[in-house]
Amino acid sequence: MTELLPARLFAPLALTAVTALVLLVWVLRNGDLCPGQRRRIGDGILSVWTVFGLALMLGFEAGVQTPLLSLGGLAFVTGLGTVLYQARLQGKRSLSVNWHYPALVLATLCGLWLIGITGGVALLAAGTGGCAFAHLIMVRARHRLQAFNTLLPLAGIASAAGWLLVLLLQAVMAERVNHQDITSLIVPFVQMSAAVLAGSLIWLLPLLRKEQTKPPVIAVAALLMIGALTIGQGIIFQLSVNIS
Repeated sequence: MTELLPARLFAPLALTAVTALVLLVWVLRNGDLCPGQRRRIGDGILSVWTVFGLALMLGFEAGVQTPLLSLGGLAFVTGLGTVLYQARLQGKRSLSVNWHYPALVLATLCGLWLIGITGGVALLAAGTGGCAFAHLIMVRARHRLQAFNTLLPLAGIASAAGWLLVLLLQAVMAERVNHQDITSLIVPFVQMSAAVLAGSLIWLLPLLRKEQTKPPVIAVAALLMIGALTIGQGIIFQLSVNIS
């Protein structure tokens, strides 16, 4: 099982990072932010590139095609260079959001390529992980765009539920149309459902209690959601092997 882990983690981590980057750049472009918030969110993008770089290393280990990894590597170098250049600025100064566009375009192309390989259902996985990761970075940056504390959890949880439902339908179709035995998928489905449920409850807890959202809460929720995505990727692989 462990030798399959890089392949299972590559797509969820890469799509999580790309979607989080898109959301954060959008916030920097359109959000009503003070200089301090803008700088902290810009610095938080370093975490996005760290996760994206980890995904590329896992992709290399999993034998992902070289052109895709090369495009991802170019996006990683460009984005990391932008964040490190901003780190040299003093105080609350930050680079214009335009500086993030080249890396954003490259990373988005990489994400679209990956979605083309893994299928449209990956959009739901991207929404799940990306919303959780972007929310974590924004909360750590002490943002004051309170609407995002509601919108991001709801969008992320809806994506996770949709992804779980699509995988369940695919498994049922594989059994009925291709007469495949899917009993081995029962345990992964239970594990994935439990992770999604637990992550959703933890993510929504501050809203339900009408409390301030804190980074540790979002971090736990994000880990559970990414764990669910990893299990789901394993289900996709198993369905593909059975069908083929």
